[in-house]
Amino acid sequence: MEPQTIFVYIASFIFALVAYIIPKKMKPYEIYATSLFATLFGLLVDTVIAVKYKLYVLDKPGIQIPPLVGQVVLYAATSIILLNLFPFDRPIKWKMLHILCFTLLAVAFESISLKFGFIKYNEWKIWYSTLIYPFLIYFLVLHYKFFQWLVKRTS
Repeated sequence: MEPQTIFVYIASFIFALVAYIIPKKMKPYEIYATSLFATLFGLLVDTVIAVKYKLYVLDKPGIQIPPLVGQVVLYAATSIILLNLFPFDRPIKWKMLHILCFTLLAVAFESISLKFGFIKYNEWKIWYSTLIYPFLIYFLVLHYKFFQWLVKRTS
């Protein structure tokens, strides 16, 4: 097995384990809906940026099973971790700090992924990710709040 495949499986296992053991504030249906949204949105973004525009490659060109498994598990687990730890009831500065810290962790993980060859940049730069992650994180939070609103509205 290649190093990037081993890396993605180990990282997926660790992220899934952390998502499983952290204390949950979210209801099971919220976890399901937001994990599904995060996974589909992440796959869509990767398809456009990596496949259509070829700015980066995950593992090897084309669709590969290990990166696909990694994407699904990593996006779902990350959304569970991020949203369960998000300080919804705290002032805005805590929310911004949380987004900043998660951005730094995501950039660090991307850097490690780059070193293991799981991600290979063509035209992409790490600072693009640094600029985009806060918006992606906030978009996930907005989706979660929207989903809560939908549930409350239909109850």
